[in-house]
Amino acid sequence: MRQLRWLIVASVLAPLAAPALAEPVGLCRFDVASLTFAGTPIDQARCLLRKVRLFGETEEQPLPSVLAGLLASDGAPSPDQTEAAIAAFPEPYRSYAIEHRGRPASQTAAGLPLAYFVIHDTSTPFYGTERFPRHLDRDPKINDFTPYMDGTFAAEPVAHIFLSRFGQIWAGHDFSEGWRATKLEVQIAGVPARGRFTHIEVVQPRRFVPGSDSRQRTHGPRPGFSDEQYRQLAALYVYASARAGRWLIPAFHATIDAGIPDGHDDPQNFELEKFGKALDRLVNPPRKRR
Repeated sequence: MRQLRWLIVASVLAPLAAPALAEPVGLCRFDVASLTFAGTPIDQARCLLRKVRLFGETEEQPLPSVLAGLLASDGAPSPDQTEAAIAAFPEPYRSYAIEHRGRPASQTAAGLPLAYFVIHDTSTPFYGTERFPRHLDRDPKINDFTPYMDGTFAAEPVAHIFLSRFGQIWAGHDFSEGWRATKLEVQIAGVPARGRFTHIEVVQPRRFVPGSDSRQRTHGPRPGFSDEQYRQLAALYVYASARAGRWLIPAFHATIDAGIPDGHDDPQNFELEKFGKALDRLVNPPRKRR
């Protein structure tokens, strides 16, 4: 009987242990055992921040020097950098950030710390064959958080943060809460990955590519995001990194899921150089002349 019980337990555990023996997954070679992509933090960022083209195609692009410097430092945001990030937030999120700043960031059940800062676009509202509104950054329908809050898309918010085009922030989950929002996490790594990634949904509408009627063939506006979105995204990156106690590795949803069937194609039209400049202004402010 004891041997039979052992065989039953072994047969149940074997499928759970199998991923640890698998080859690295996807474009950036994710190791399921260590829950880490291949290479140094800079190597990982270069791969995970490949430019996202239509239909999820990606291509290499330069890594902003400020980001390379932060990741090479093996450090964390300074108190001054953290204060600058919080000061950049609009209310009511600024008060929320101050209230929660002392809480540690998420970690996995096995104790692995938060490591990745994943940038998404919402791909909504969806306009089908209609033109995008002229004033995207002020349009009330585009910038309405309600569908992300009221269960329209899912029973719970699908990301930690939602960021509107005029820079308003809504927290779907605190950074202390483990959450999964990519196919890599849900379908490949499974529950052990919960807490390793944090997810930021940046508002961007979509419409069909001309001549198409497939939701797999859509595109976003140009420019893809507002200056205020880049500024707030930089502040969120510094704040989340401070909560984690290390500079997180930024990534795009599309590159994380690259190579997985029906992977995603966001964020579209993201200008990494603009994000780098916003981050540089935040972490390296000009010194005041005496």
